[in-house]
Amino acid sequence: MKQSMDILIVEPGKAPRPAALPDNTLEAVEAALGGTAQVGCFLPQRVLMISREDAGGLAPNRCIPGGKGVVSGTFLLCGIPEEGCLFASLNPGQQKAFQELFARPGEFMMVGSEVYADPDDMADKVYSLWDTLGNGETVVLTKWGGQAQGMAV
Repeated sequence: MKQSMDILIVEPGKAPRPAALPDNTLEAVEAALGGTAQVGCFLPQRVLMISREDAGGLAPNRCIPGGKGVVSGTFLLCGIPEEGCLFASLNPGQQKAFQELFARPGEFMMVGSEVYADPDDMADKVYSLWDTLGNGETVVLTKWGGQAQGMAV
């Protein structure tokens, strides 16, 4: 059974925003993401985090709460239905809780091809690379996120 679904969309560098998908199918979710979906969940809140499976090349977005890992690119949050195998709308309490959880965009550093959200982990990696680099060798550091200059909080 198709029915509209109230979700949150979390884009890199932006606060989560409420949105509605026209129906509660995998096809609608993948159309919103722009690619094949992979699913994770937050229990006991009964909320699914759906991100792109092919996230290579997408900007890091948020750290995965409670774990070591990063979600790259836009992701969606929706509910887990009581029965059935489709998706469900987020209730107002879930929307509020997850808007607060993901309110602040992440700040990330990529060292070579590895993404770090913890400055200490990144510094350890850079220092360990320093000793292994030969004359003329380079490593690319790329930063995403953080506060823009002059931005009020």
